[in-house]
Amino acid sequence: MSTRSSGRHGLARRLGTVGAVLGVAAGLIQVTVGSRIPAWTGAKDATTGLGLLTVALSVLAGLAAVRQSRPELSPLARAGWAVGLIGPGLLCLSTVGRLWYLPAVLLVAAGWLAIDSWQETAAALVENWHRVLLSVLGGLQLLMAAGASPALMVIGGLGGVALIAAAWLPTTSRALVGGLVVVGTVPFAVLGATAVVPVLVAVMAGWLTVFAVRGRSADAH
Repeated sequence: MSTRSSGRHGLARRLGTVGAVLGVAAGLIQVTVGSRIPAWTGAKDATTGLGLLTVALSVLAGLAAVRQSRPELSPLARAGWAVGLIGPGLLCLSTVGRLWYLPAVLLVAAGWLAIDSWQETAAALVENWHRVLLSVLGGLQLLMAAGASPALMVIGGLGGVALIAAAWLPTTSRALVGGLVVVGTVPFAVLGATAVVPVLVAVMAGWLTVFAVRGRSADAH
């Protein structure tokens, strides 16, 4: 890895770590006093659930900030960790309002800096389209959870994170990948069975998992 790339990744790690720490603080503020400062926290009703979801996504972003700095990462793996920074950076704008403005800028910038070559990254994403779509489903579930009741919010939020992990986790274990998809979709689909979208997410995630597992099996040989 070149000195320039190493410097970019180091800066991404620092920006992402600071953004994640500020994000955790914003989530805790939403949990504790969010209802008292609605102008700053987005005037949300379910402040506890949204705050906890923000904390969880901030922790995920912090992990991504640290992991993206590893020099041996492939373009696909680096793209996965960049998504782990940019995704929370954008999603949490809907959970804690103005408190997220600064973390959003830091995390999106860190995700941008994590990518070495956009051309190689685009080629890797096209080749692994099933992982990309599974991640999109996880993000969609997170967005649905952000506007749901407290119970659905927590279950949908954790499920969305599980789907994204199933798409990008570097493992050849079919049981682990399948388990994450089941945990990530079935409880949310059952509790939200009166709506069509959660059920469709579960069906689509199951179909995409077949391709994800095949892709991992091929990578292992």
